[in-house]
Formats: sequence, structure tokens, C-alpha cells
Amino acid sequence: MPSISMAQFFARNEELKHYPKVSIDSIQSRYLLMISSTSNIYGKCFFVLTIISSTLLHCRYLLYNFMDPSLSIQFKTFLYVFLEIAMFSSFYFNYNHNLVKQIEAHWNGLQIDFDYETRKYFWTHKAIYRRLTYAMLFILNISYQFHLWNDNYMIKYKGKLASVIFYLVFTICGPIHYFNHFCKTCINMDLPILAQTAVQFNLIKLKKLLNEATKDEDSLDINDIQNIRYKYLLSCRLVDKINEVMSPLLLCRFTYFLLNAWSLSYSLLYAKQDQSYQWLSVIQSGLILTAILLYTHSSIKIHEKSLESLATVYKLSLRTDSMTLLNEISLFLKHEEIGFTFGGIFMLTTSSLSSLFSILITVIIALPSFSR
Repeated sequence: MPSISMAQFFARNEELKHYPKVSIDSIQSRYLLMISSTSNIYGKCFFVLTIISSTLLHCRYLLYNFMDPSLSIQFKTFLYVFLEIAMFSSFYFNYNHNLVKQIEAHWNGLQIDFDYETRKYFWTHKAIYRRLTYAMLFILNISYQFHLWNDNYMIKYKGKLASVIFYLVFTICGPIHYFNHFCKTCINMDLPILAQTAVQFNLIKLKKLLNEATKDEDSLDINDIQNIRYKYLLSCRLVDKINEVMSPLLLCRFTYFLLNAWSLSYSLLYAKQDQSYQWLSVIQSGLILTAILLYTHSSIKIHEKSLESLATVYKLSLRTDSMTLLNEISLFLKHEEIGFTFGGIFMLTTSSLSSLFSILITVIIALPSFSR
């Protein structure tokens, strides 16, 4: 019997997949740190180049206006440029070497990287979100390339100076712009997953304590509760630090979606535009909405897990009569809810998100009528 049990044990261990140490260090992260506010002079110069590249790509219709003064310059072009600069600047000032060091310090202070389930949770969810990111960016790139070859303005000015300049700009600036966009999207996915992992670890430990207390009320140990409360406090600090990056980006992403949705509804209802442009607008708005839902889903999961943790702590208070344990549990319950905020205005929860989308839908429906 012992030999059979040992054989089963080793068989289970062989089936366990190896997951590396939890870390946000990646090619995308190193690249963004290279052009952050704490980089050297070369990194700062390259950051300026990325902003110029993004601005030139969004201003291609200005080239047609120079070729044909009868065309009107669209105000939304300037809004797109402003939002791009805002998102670039947010990463430039917030996501830097100092912030990453603080995030790593809070994570290492948790001392949970040894846990197999913790590593599995992080890398499994990261792989899922990365695949979704690759799929979205691939679809968007294909649709944009199709639109370029069917753009009425491009056909009209084919062979002229504006078309030549745009193709030159697209060839040089396009890779820089899209690689920056790809890196930012990956970091937007990785940081919430790291925060989820920390909160998930505390939740698992609390549920384990609750199950043990359900079987035996005397099994509760104040040291265990103090340890989890301390790790929960570190998790709160970790989430707050990550929120410095996520909060302004969530505001910019929602504003970007609002602008795209308004442009789409106006073009479908009132404007006479070529079909390829309308299809591009539909696909782009759909992908932006999908990305926003992924970001907000990660943010809301952090808040929901924190609420579940506090609810589990409250259930623990019903399993003991010890005043010492109850005092420690009461200190635990005094912790506030944790999660990401929407531009520092309010915390993203299920109820606040539904209210936010209701407001956005109302604005999207109303704006085209004022733009006529």
C-alpha cells in the first residue's frame, strides 16, 4: 500500500506543469520602461519620436486637405491625436522604473510566489488575455489594411504628393506606432492580473481557514489570521500602486470608445461615406469595446474578490467566541474595499460600470443629432 500511494504521489507531481516565477518583466515592459520618464536621454528622444509617429498617422486626412482645400478638416482628428498623446503621456510619467520597483517590492513582501496555485492562476490568465489581445490586434490590422486599399481619398490622390507622403509616413511610423500600442495593451492586461493573483491568494487562504473552522472551531489560530490580514494589507497597497497606471488609462480608453462610437453612429445615420470606411468603423468600435470590457472585467474581478474575502472574514467571526480572535477579525473587517478607479473619480464596480455604460449609450445616441 505505501508503495502504491508513493507511486500515485509521484505520478501526480509529474503531471504538474511547471510555471515560472510570477513577474511583470517582459519585452513589452522593458520597452515601455526604456522610453519612460526615468529613462536616459536617448529613451526620452525615442518617446518624442513615438508621439510624432502616432500624430502623423492620425493626421493623414490633413494631407488630403492640403491637396484639396474644399475638404473640411474633421475636428475628431484632433481629438484622436489629443487622446493618443494623453495615453502616451500617462505611460511616460506613471509607468517608470520607480513604479515597477515599488510594485515588485509589494509583491515580494507578500511572499506567495512559492505557491503553485498562485503561479498557475497568474500564467493561465495571462496566456488567455494575451491570446485575446493578439486576435484583436490582428483583426484590426487586417481591416485597416483593407480600408487603405479601398479608401476613396487614397484612390483619388493615388500617385499624387499626398498619397506618396502618406505611404512613406505609414511605412516608417506605422511599425513604431503599432508596437507601442501592442506593448501598452499587454501591460494593461498584465497589471490587473497581478493584482487579481494577490487578492486570490488571500481569498483561498481565508476559505481554507473557514473550512477548518467549520469542522473544528478550536482550529482557528490568531497567527494565521494576522498573517492573512497583513498580506491583505500588502495586496491593498499593491492594487493602489497599480491603480496609478490603470486609472487614467481607463478614463482615456472609455473616452476613445465614446469618440469612435459617436463617429460610427454619425456616419451610419447621416454621413455618406464609402462602405469600407463604415466597416472599418464598425470593426474598430467593436474591438475597442471588447478591449474595454476585458480591462474592466479584470478591474471588477479584483473588487469582487476583495468583497468575497471580507465576507469570508465575517463568516469566520461567527465560528469563534474568543475575544482575542474577534478583535483581530474586527481589525480585518475595517479594511476598505479595493479595486481600480475610473480616472480617480469613482471605483469601478458592477453597479458603477452599468451606470457608466448607460450614460455612454445615452451620449452616443444624442451626440450625432447635435453634430448635424
